[in-house]
Amino acid sequence: MVVALVAVVLLVLAMLLYIGVRRASWQQHDAAIAARARATAEIAEHDDGGYEMDLPPEPHDVPRSYVEVWRADGSVLVRSSSLHDDLPHPSPGLGQLAYTDLTLPDGRDGRAVTMRFLARDEAKVIKGEPLVMIVADGTEDVDAATGTVRTWFIVLGIGALLAIAFVTAWSLARGLRPLAALATEIERIDDRRLSTRLSVDGQPTELVVPVRKLNDLFARLDASFARERQFTADVSHELRTPLAGLRTLLEVTALADRSTSEYQAAMSDALVIVLQLGTLVENLLALARLDAGQIEEAGDLEASITGREFSLRALVEECWKPHAAAAAARSLEFRNAVPADALASTDRERLRIVIANLLSNAAEYTNPGGWIEVASGKDAILDVTDSGPPIAADQLERIFDRLWRGDTARSATGVHCGIGLALARSLCTSLSLSLSAATLADGSVRFRIATAPRSESPRRIAKGKPSHDDRAISA
Repeated sequence: MVVALVAVVLLVLAMLLYIGVRRASWQQHDAAIAARARATAEIAEHDDGGYEMDLPPEPHDVPRSYVEVWRADGSVLVRSSSLHDDLPHPSPGLGQLAYTDLTLPDGRDGRAVTMRFLARDEAKVIKGEPLVMIVADGTEDVDAATGTVRTWFIVLGIGALLAIAFVTAWSLARGLRPLAALATEIERIDDRRLSTRLSVDGQPTELVVPVRKLNDLFARLDASFARERQFTADVSHELRTPLAGLRTLLEVTALADRSTSEYQAAMSDALVIVLQLGTLVENLLALARLDAGQIEEAGDLEASITGREFSLRALVEECWKPHAAAAAARSLEFRNAVPADALASTDRERLRIVIANLLSNAAEYTNPGGWIEVASGKDAILDVTDSGPPIAADQLERIFDRLWRGDTARSATGVHCGIGLALARSLCTSLSLSLSAATLADGSVRFRIATAPRSESPRRIAKGKPSHDDRAISA
């Protein structure tokens, strides 16, 4: 491509230069024969007997030129001795020059200049009627000059193209050598060598930024693969524990005949384990769908949720019902402080899963005899707060990691799979919401659902009048 582009440029440049040289050669040739015609006109004289004009002798060692002069009546005054027939000529105005291309009597290509002039007498006084003179000369000198230029242009052009082709091939091979080496280096990296980083030192300036971006990509892929491997191991561990418990329970129950009440108790325990397994599998499936983008983001929901308003307080009550009995058994007090007229316009099912997971977490971890409160305010869409025990500051963010286990300060009363909070945060992200945790000064723990910063969401939360304590939901 480079050679082709250069060839086109050289061709256009050569054509322009050739046209310029050819035009200059013709102008020089025309000026020469015009000067010869004027010099010849100076030897014409007029006296009382008529016109007198003697042409210089014709040389024998150079190509001939021809001169012919006519009187006003069309008769020939004088012509070159080698010229036997009249030369074709136009009739220019007095003092003007007219150029014509013609074939000379000796067969050569020629060019002639015709001029009309007045002769002078010995006293240099103009007398008589105008004469017409034609001077014709061969154009072999112009043809030779332009042919030489054309030959040089062709030779130099071909030489230049060959040189450019060689330099281009050499420079491209040299310039692409680092890219080929980089491709070979990348080819050696597979899913087991994602920790390998490409060398930036010695790379051409054009490849430094792409190499750094590739290293960043490999780092992200490495971290992602590590998370997937760890997640697979954690899921295997989480599934193994309840399955082992279920197997043990069934094996012990099947060892001997038991009473109906004992079978019912065993089946009840097995049902609890199965329900826990079902919850774990459902949460894992929801997380997998979120990661794969199979659950539409908030921006995709705008058209489908517009106008579908629902009561936040009623949704909180609905999410608390499955945990009410277990909370009552642990003497937990539940307070729903969400205003009755607070409305929300968002994906109700996703928000229900988020609130249900937060309430399930609070019901399991809150100390017996404590309290759980759900409220709303200007800074939060919903606050789910329990009386503690507190969460250490260094664990507040890690509690949202999948299958993460904290210290025993907040130990669950049942089998806890460690997926709920991770699922809740992922669902909040898909709704353009944020979910955070904080330990307050009195040791209570607060989970806050708020509007994500610098985002546009299709949901509308907080349509209604503020409550008596001036806490309103905002979005």
